[in-house]
Amino acid sequence: MEEEVPQEIVQKYMSMLEALEELPLQYLIGEWDFMGRTFKVEEGILIPRPETELLVEKVLSLLEKDKDLLGFEIGVGTGCISISLLLERPRLRMYASDVQQKAIELARKNAQRYGVQDRLFLVLGDMFEPVKDMVFDFVVSNPPYIPKRMWEKLDPKVRKEGYLSLIGGEKGTEFYERFSKEVGKHLKEGGFFALEIGHDQGKVVRKLFEKEGFRVEVYKDLSGQDRLVVGWK
Repeated sequence: MEEEVPQEIVQKYMSMLEALEELPLQYLIGEWDFMGRTFKVEEGILIPRPETELLVEKVLSLLEKDKDLLGFEIGVGTGCISISLLLERPRLRMYASDVQQKAIELARKNAQRYGVQDRLFLVLGDMFEPVKDMVFDFVVSNPPYIPKRMWEKLDPKVRKEGYLSLIGGEKGTEFYERFSKEVGKHLKEGGFFALEIGHDQGKVVRKLFEKEGFRVEVYKDLSGQDRLVVGWK
């Protein structure tokens, strides 16, 4: 208690307090926790959220522990989904894509932090384009699903996570429409997909996938809202 705080630390603290009016705390700190692990975060890339932990837990419940498996994540962001899966399933290999080079580099840093860079293959591109000839045991994604009309209504701090990370088109369901028509070609027989969805999108998304012949289940989050959709080939 007798020690005096150095002036440069006081100045840094005060400047961070000012910045907190515009930036999310996570970006100021430069990292955030997900499933008990800490991941580097950067402005413009989606911040890991507790709801997405449910997605990882659901996928893990469907993956055998002692089997060689190949998965694919669309929209890798920080890498928290793929890296968490790799750490829990030592015989798993993951491909993961993103449309932002910044996200690819960030995910690479986080993979190196946890020593899974040799089992995570990061590719730049949209949807299935970077892996067009490949098939997987499962596909996972937390895609952008907020309707375009909601952009201006979002908290300014949330908007710092980036339009590409949050907005899913005019209706918000455009990703699921495209995904439902393409995912079947990239799943092994008996394979599955698992996606995060908006709280009011369960019925719409279920119909999209059932129309394409998938067996579908919608799961709720801890607040009782629709949050995940899982489908089997």
